[in-house]
Amino acid sequence: MPIINQLDLENLLQIDVGSEPDSTVTSYLVQAQAAAEAYCQRHFDYVTANIETFDGNGGKAIIQVDRWPIDTVTTVVESGVTLTVDQDYILYTDRGWVVRTSGGARQSRGWRDHLRGIVITYDGGYILEGGGAGAATPDDLTLAITRIAGRLFRSGAAPIAGPVSTVTLDGIGSTSYAGTIAITDLVLLDEEKAALDPYANPGLT
Repeated sequence: MPIINQLDLENLLQIDVGSEPDSTVTSYLVQAQAAAEAYCQRHFDYVTANIETFDGNGGKAIIQVDRWPIDTVTTVVESGVTLTVDQDYILYTDRGWVVRTSGGARQSRGWRDHLRGIVITYDGGYILEGGGAGAATPDDLTLAITRIAGRLFRSGAAPIAGPVSTVTLDGIGSTSYAGTIAITDLVLLDEEKAALDPYANPGLT
């Protein structure tokens, strides 16, 4: 679900599109967010009961989840054993970190070596302001994504015909989404990348 809306675009461009929601504008919003997520190597929108699986590595104490800030964590399971918050792990919700600790101490320890052995279920991500549970999307992130959508709108780029499937950016990689349409030709400007950098996945896991 987009974390920006048509009103954000209209305010940025100082226009009134007319119909709301406008299908073309909605397409630009989806494309812009998908491109931003592909660049940042993460998803922004809030999801409940999100399940992610990680490899255990005794040399690493930090797991970086995909959607942050973390709202709530339901379970953290390591090699089939359910761990206890503040005893076996601690949370850095604003960073999306789950840090393995030793017996309730604040001293970190590595996660147990186990391929696909760590399963984390949590709620996290951003929402539109006033949209319910979860953290409101920061103003600078809203502006960064809206500017990408605005550039698409001004250029008259052909809107996608349906939900995004994969976004691929040169030199960065791709991010997959539900749907069937691929976008491969959206190139972010340097200033757009700089605005998104504070929200990028630091690649800790």
